[in-house]
Amino acid sequence: VGSEVPEKRICMSLRTQPLPVNRIKTYIIQEGFMKAVIFFTKRGLKICADPEASWVRAAVKTVDNRSSARRSMTEPNPMGTQRSTSTAATLSGQ
Repeated sequence: VGSEVPEKRICMSLRTQPLPVNRIKTYIIQEGFMKAVIFFTKRGLKICADPEASWVRAAVKTVDNRSSARRSMTEPNPMGTQRSTSTAATLSGQ
């Protein structure tokens, strides 16, 4: 069924039922004697899951895409600055 992870971030068992992706805030990958993906929920729970399970791979991909979409929205567009400089040069006749 899966267990909440103690502070040491060591999984004792793996969740077999899918976790709704909208409840997942982030994740880490645990290596070692028991490989696992540890999902951190928006409520602060830590859930261990089998990294080979298809629902886990899909959830990881969704979280990664969500994170990269947020990053690209907050980064300034370097091309925007170049366009405005170019426009100014055109208006001044240079």
